[in-house]
Amino acid sequence: MTAIYTTDPKQGDSVTLSELSTRYGLNVSTLSRRHASGKRGEALVAGADAAARVAELKAAARACAARKEDVIRASTYALMRPLKHIASASNMLGGAP
Repeated sequence: MTAIYTTDPKQGDSVTLSELSTRYGLNVSTLSRRHASGKRGEALVAGADAAARVAELKAAARACAARKEDVIRASTYALMRPLKHIASASNMLGGAP
């Protein structure tokens, strides 16, 4: 199957429909159907809000970074505690002395 190239209406560069679908958050089949029916430019990507898509991707990246930091913090927190404090905590939880 040959890639279909078209012009990105916002940036003006030539891209594949697959790349265009990633940029605008649209399904490739939607873009392919629109392209086959003769739509080009803004009509091809109508209904896609690129700014909202970028904001959504940035929010997802921030959330992922926050989760990674939480995992790192949780895994190193116990290592930063004094050993006697860790021992006393196990006694409080009913651990063997």
